[in-house]
Amino acid sequence: MFKIGDFAKLTRVSVKTLHHYDDIGLFKPAYVDPATGYRFYSFEQLPRLNRILVLKALGFSLEQVAKLLEEALSSDDLQGMLRLRQAALEQQVEEARTRLREVSARLYQIQREGKMPEHEVVLKTVAPVWIASARETVLEPERMRERCLALLEEVFGAVEANALAATPTTLALYHDGAEGVDVEMAVFLEPQRGPQQYGRVRVRELPAARMASAVYKGSFNAFEVIGQLHADLGRWLEARGYRVCSPSRELYLQPPEDYSQDGVMELQYPVTKG
Repeated sequence: MFKIGDFAKLTRVSVKTLHHYDDIGLFKPAYVDPATGYRFYSFEQLPRLNRILVLKALGFSLEQVAKLLEEALSSDDLQGMLRLRQAALEQQVEEARTRLREVSARLYQIQREGKMPEHEVVLKTVAPVWIASARETVLEPERMRERCLALLEEVFGAVEANALAATPTTLALYHDGAEGVDVEMAVFLEPQRGPQQYGRVRVRELPAARMASAVYKGSFNAFEVIGQLHADLGRWLEARGYRVCSPSRELYLQPPEDYSQDGVMELQYPVTKG
């Protein structure tokens, strides 16, 4: 028989851990002195303790370890538990690889540019949202703002005329086009009963999407800076193996009252792997 301190030294398991295992009924002493309460352990208990340590090293919780030790589990049950644990570990490995790719991409960017990026890109899932929108292709870049504002005016007119419940946030969706800029200006709506069409204004639900997004704060007249942010987002996606899978969005979170002032917008790219 070994006193608990000697058994702890032999097994490299702390006294505190042995106490805890005893308290939860996972690994009880071979004998407890009724007069002193001292715990004693024997050589015959080593196989059970070693199995506990192995199962813990595999990542099983103590509750799962107890189940594996005490219940008369079939071979299929044991294999099932091990496969679940295998899947969980594989997920952890994939998450670690993703973080490693992110660190490598960030390191490369800093080595290339000599500084941290001005704008951080984050991945997030955006819930489905309802919008009212109008769309056209703008062929003359110098008329882009004029036409976007005209589209928004058209949208707000339809919203008011049809008593649609809108939120203050507006957005632009950019579609792929052979020429010009295929832009759709929109306003967020409260949930609707279904799609509607009011002249050129279309009411529909945008599906949930995984977004690569970055926030810009500054002048909405700084077209080169905003264009550079779009380019930076594109490089970020390429470096991490993502591709854009539907129209990109600009959310005007805090539009300026006039374009001499700064505002806040969020750029969102719906993405998928591959």
